[in-house]
Amino acid sequence: MARTVPAWVVASLLLLVGCGHTFEAATPPGFVELDEADSVYAYRAMTADGLVIAVREIEHEPKGELAFWVRAIENRLRQRGGYALLETRSVNCRSGQTGKQLRFGHDEGSRPHLYTVSVFVTDDTIYVIEAGGTKKLMEKHTDQVDWSVKNFAIQ
Repeated sequence: MARTVPAWVVASLLLLVGCGHTFEAATPPGFVELDEADSVYAYRAMTADGLVIAVREIEHEPKGELAFWVRAIENRLRQRGGYALLETRSVNCRSGQTGKQLRFGHDEGSRPHLYTVSVFVTDDTIYVIEAGGTKKLMEKHTDQVDWSVKNFAIQ
């Protein structure tokens, strides 16, 4: 005799499926993934010397095009964070989406820092991949940071 699954069980399972991430992050060689249960980040990884790569998964509401969100991020970092925009370029991720990457510079005391923000936009979600640290550290790990963006996959 077949048993019927209660509707509340099905609804609960669907809710759990919806709570997962809609991306697959790629942890580069030399980095370890960190547990982010209580963080604003959906994913974070770090090198032994302190360089961090992080992913934010943001509901795409209100709706805007990639150019809008790139400009909004640029304005916020320049006006409120004192970051200088050094470069903007197109980037692609493993799942085929095209995004934009912004590279910023910022001095903290006498130490220059670099901060990279890569943005991918879908109908439902804005994905922001961030990496930052001292200029020396960012230059040392440029290939790994680029690798993590190229191997990022939106599901």
